[in-house]
Amino acid sequence: MNRTMLAAIAIALLSSGCVVRASGPRAVIVAEPVPPPVVVAPQPVYVAPPQPVYVTPTPVVIQPPLLVAPPRIVIVPGTQVYTVPTASYNVFVYGGQYYSYHQGTWFHAPRHGAAWTPVAVAAVPVQVRNVPAKHWKVPPPEKAAERERNCPPGHAKKGEC
Repeated sequence: MNRTMLAAIAIALLSSGCVVRASGPRAVIVAEPVPPPVVVAPQPVYVAPPQPVYVTPTPVVIQPPLLVAPPRIVIVPGTQVYTVPTASYNVFVYGGQYYSYHQGTWFHAPRHGAAWTPVAVAAVPVQVRNVPAKHWKVPPPEKAAERERNCPPGHAKKGEC
């Protein structure tokens, strides 16, 4: 190899980041890799986890079915309250107003065909709330216990109470 070629190789190696050393009577190029750069990583920063977020679900209120036509009503004996025997849910009529206890919520409608509006228990007339348990389709918990107590033996299993 001639000197020009060795010089060109040396320049190429130097420009690539290698260290060139000549040793012995003949020039021998030994390329040593450059050590990698020292990387100083910053100290980790510990951050407290975010506070948990608790979301209270909005209760879903399912209204009773709408009474499209005037229903056939029957008076509850010993009261001034009427019930709708053909409905599959609790419907009571008192003072021309409709009341329904449906899935744990009281509802009121001013007439048949009107939309049901959820109401507080205090807004339901006492006469409606005091209808005996045997006249309820699906009694509230306090009426269910009364219904079971007053059911003749053997009738509860048949679904007659």
